[in-house]
Order: sequence, then C-alpha cells, then structure tokens
Amino acid sequence: MDRKKKLGQFIEACRHSGLKITPQRVAVYEVLLTREDHPTVEDIYNEVKKKYPFVSLATVYRTVETLEELGLIRKVAYWGSSVRYDANTSDHHHLICVQCGAIRDVEFCLDWTPPTNIQGYRVHKYSLHIYGVCPVCQAKEN
Repeated sequence: MDRKKKLGQFIEACRHSGLKITPQRVAVYEVLLTREDHPTVEDIYNEVKKKYPFVSLATVYRTVETLEELGLIRKVAYWGSSVRYDANTSDHHHLICVQCGAIRDVEFCLDWTPPTNIQGYRVHKYSLHIYGVCPVCQAKEN
C-alpha cells in the first residue's frame, strides 16, 4: 500500500477515535512509513526533532503507543533489544542480525496456519524471527 493511502488511513483513524491530527503525530507516522529499519522510539524522536525542534520524547512515545493501539503500526520486540516499530502491519517475518541488531522484513510462505489456541493462549497474529549475521557485519568479519 502506498504512503499517501496509509496517511489517509491514519487521518481517518484519528478522526474516528476523536484524536487531533497534529503535525507532530503526522511526522511520527511519516517516519515510520519511510523507514524500513524498524526504528526505536528514540530513532523516531531524533528524526521528528529535525523538523519540529520543540517536540518532546514523551510526545513521541505517546504517539507511537496511540498508533499501535489504532493498529497502524506493529511492535517488533525480541529478547535483548530495544522495542522497534514497523508500519507494515501485514503478517510477515523478520531477519535479525545477532551482531548489530538490524531488522529487515522478509516474506515467504510457510504453508502453515497457526492454531487459534495454543496452550491456553488465544492467537491473534504471529511473526517468525530468523536470527543470523547481516551482509554489513559479514563484510566487517573479512
């Protein structure tokens, strides 16, 4: 889905939820739409601050939480790392570098449908994390 359409969905979701459409909220969402590296809140804050120098880190945290609650972004968390965020909300998987922590989306068919209930847990969505060493870190090894 293109960026313009996703921004339209964001504006509609804000209106439907009674949230103001502030320039800072739009800027946070735009950062997430344009970055494929699954940024942390601090990364998003540093990017937004370039355009809006007076934005606070707390505002960015609240905005990211709101975007997640609205279903416009997904949290990508794995053991030993800061939480990252992804504007790609479709079911997909992640490649994670064990050396630098880089995360990239990867899509492939597992030919598997998760059960609706696992050990008493009601399943809502799923994601597979594949750990390895990215090309940049491999180049540094040589």
